[in-house]
Amino acid sequence: MKFIQLLFLLFSLVMFGQKNKKGLDVVSNIEAKVIAMKPVGNNSLSKDLQPFYGFAFGGNLMTPINFGIGADFSMLFSNVVFGRQNLYGNIGSPKLTIIDVFLSHRENISEDFKIEEMAGFSYYSQSNLYIDQGQAKNKNSGLGFNVGGKALYILDPEGYQAVFVAGKVNYYLNNVYNENPEIQNYYNRSTFLSLSLGYRFNF
Repeated sequence: MKFIQLLFLLFSLVMFGQKNKKGLDVVSNIEAKVIAMKPVGNNSLSKDLQPFYGFAFGGNLMTPINFGIGADFSMLFSNVVFGRQNLYGNIGSPKLTIIDVFLSHRENISEDFKIEEMAGFSYYSQSNLYIDQGQAKNKNSGLGFNVGGKALYILDPEGYQAVFVAGKVNYYLNNVYNENPEIQNYYNRSTFLSLSLGYRFNF
């Protein structure tokens, strides 16, 4: 977790600087988006839960050579599938927090249309309230990686504003342990497919 905090600190320090000491232009941007995410595979998040929905905020730094670095903070919510409560356990519906840090590459298709590819690492935190213990929480966390792509459409002649659609694949591995490997794998890992719509402001 300290490594992720350090990355965010470095990202924040650089984000507000438009040029480095050599005068290399660095374009900064911030984003807001809504997300729909579906876990897939033979695991608890896929079988016992409905799709996740939520929102995210993020930012990117892009250099003139069309390579950059970015980070996203996402918060998503789901519900237990009806009839799967006993398998899921004596806990309520989950809240999932994801921090993605990634490298990106941009393809300029035209003045108004751009494509970005992304790949990086993720930190996950899942929390559920125990049904019969008031505000007591069950928490799991883990690490993973992400790959994805983004299609952007520029809204204004100056290039400050853009809308985008993005797709991403996240692989998730948490810290659940069980002596039975099949049970451990069922609760310990998942793959997420997500689709998001968002707004970007460049500065």
